[in-house]
Amino acid sequence: MIIKFNLLPKKEPIRVEEEKERFVFLKTFLIIFLVVIITILAEGIRLQYSFKNLRNEKVEKEKKLVEYKKIAEKLKELERENEELKKRISTIIALKENQGKGLQRIDTLIGNIGKNKIVFTELSVEISKADMSGVSSDLKDIAGYLKNLESVKDIIKEVSLNKTEKKEGYIEFKAGVLF
Repeated sequence: MIIKFNLLPKKEPIRVEEEKERFVFLKTFLIIFLVVIITILAEGIRLQYSFKNLRNEKVEKEKKLVEYKKIAEKLKELERENEELKKRISTIIALKENQGKGLQRIDTLIGNIGKNKIVFTELSVEISKADMSGVSSDLKDIAGYLKNLESVKDIIKEVSLNKTEKKEGYIEFKAGVLF
């Protein structure tokens, strides 16, 4: 048996010793912290800009609202004036239409006396009716007058004899006419 002795030094693989980085956690934490701070600052600046834009937009919209309120008030005022003018115009038209009707009605009431011997003691003419009282010497004259009025259908709708009273030498009557 042979025994061998190796007197040469044993070859060990060479290891490069790694230097441990110092403060790795601190460096990582610092980088993350800086990123977070920068993000917060950027978001703050963006929010400040958005807030400024919203404030400016609010001021502009408030100015427009004031303008629109003024326009709405002017519109309401113009509508009131328009309604007032419409009322005035309709009143003027109604007056123009009825302008000659009163005189025409009186003319019809007086013009139909004709040969009948009637004298009015009172005559009141309104828009839709007329009341009259008068005297006559005969009932036939009163009846003839009322028939003459009834024959004017385009102006007079209805004729009514309300009262007759015989006095000494004459007859008093009251009649009504609807136009």
